[in-house]
Amino acid sequence: MKQKKALAVLLMITLLIVSVLGGCSPEKSDTASAEYEEQIRQLQEEIGRLNEQLAQYTASEGTAESAVPSSESGTETADASQAASETDAGPETASAPETDAGSEDASVSENAAVSGNTSGESGSPEGSQEEDRTQIVVFGDSIWDSTRDETGIAYLVSEYMDADVYNCAIGGTRATLKPGEATDNYDTWDSTSLSGMVNVALGKVDPETFLEGYIAGGVIRDIDFSKTDYFIIAYGLNDYFAGAPLNADNYNSWDAHGYGGALRFAIDRLRGAFPDAQILLISPNYCQFWKDGYMYTDSNMKDFGGGTLTDYANVCRNVAETQNTLFIDGYSTLGINTYTAEEYLEDGIHLTEDGRELYAKAVSSCLKYGKPGEVSGNSVYY
Repeated sequence: MKQKKALAVLLMITLLIVSVLGGCSPEKSDTASAEYEEQIRQLQEEIGRLNEQLAQYTASEGTAESAVPSSESGTETADASQAASETDAGPETASAPETDAGSEDASVSENAAVSGNTSGESGSPEGSQEEDRTQIVVFGDSIWDSTRDETGIAYLVSEYMDADVYNCAIGGTRATLKPGEATDNYDTWDSTSLSGMVNVALGKVDPETFLEGYIAGGVIRDIDFSKTDYFIIAYGLNDYFAGAPLNADNYNSWDAHGYGGALRFAIDRLRGAFPDAQILLISPNYCQFWKDGYMYTDSNMKDFGGGTLTDYANVCRNVAETQNTLFIDGYSTLGINTYTAEEYLEDGIHLTEDGRELYAKAVSSCLKYGKPGEVSGNSVYY
C-alpha cells in the first residue's frame, strides 16, 4: 500500500514539472514570464514538501519491510517446529501396535513355546497380547518329546487351547531320582528327572549345567514360570521300565526316590512357588511288548521289578486324588488298551498320529473342563 502512495507522489511531481516546462515559451510576454516564475517557485516548494513526504514514506516502508521477514521467519519456525513434532509423534503412534503385537512371537519355535508349534515351543499369534494367552508347561518323557511337529501332542494342545505350550519333556527320563542322587545337591546337579526340571523352574539349578544338548534345555530357558497357568506332569513309563520303587523304602511319602514321592515332591514345590497355577497329573498309558513279530505280553502282566504298569498308574491316581490335582487316567480310561493298541500304538509303547490326537484332546478337555481330584479320561468335547 505504501509503495503505491510513493509512486503516486512521484507521478504528481513529474506531471507538475511537465506542465511547468510545457508553459515555458520564448513567445510569451514579460508578464507571463513573471507568472511562470512565480508558479515555478510555488512548484519547487510543493516539490520540496512532496520530497519530504516521499522520504517519510520510504523510511516507513523500509521499517515495515524489515519487520516482515521476522514475522514470516517466526511463522516458518513455528511451522517447522510443528512439522518436527508431527514427525516425532508419527513413528511412536505407528510403533505402539507392534509393542502390543506380541512378542514374543506368534510362530512356533523350538526355543519358544508351542503356541506350539513344534512342540516345545511357544509363541503368540501376531496381534494378540501375550498376557491374554494361556501358558502351559510340560514335564514328561518321550510320549511328549518324541514328536515335535504339527502332529505332536504339544502342538495339538496349543491349537485346541489357543495357548503357549512349553514342552520341556525329555525322552528316557523318569519322575524318580536314581539311587545315590540327592534332592538338594544343587551345585553339582545333573539329574534330568522330574525333580531336576522342578529345580530349574524354582531357579535352584542352572539348566546349562545338565540340559545342554536337549531340546527341552533350549525351551526351559525361555520360560517365565510366574506366568504359568498349568503345569502338566506326565511320567511313569521309564520308572516302570527301570523297576523304580512305587514308594521309597523309608516310608517317606515325599521322598523323590519313589514314584509317588517324586510326584508329591514336585507338586509341593511347584505349588509353593506358583500358587496360582494348576497342576495336571497324567498316568502312563497302556503298553504291549513284541518279539519276532508277536506280542508276548503287555503292561498288565509284565513286571520289571517295581510292579506292573497298572500299579504305577494307580499310584499316580492316588497322588492326584490326595493332592487335589487335575488327573487323566492314561492307562484305564484314555481309550488305549488291548483292543485299540493297533490303532493308537506304533511300537507297542509310543503313540501313533491317531494316538497323539486322542491324547491331546483328552489333555485339552481336562484343562478346560476337568475338576481337581477327579479322574478324566477320553474326551467327548472334540
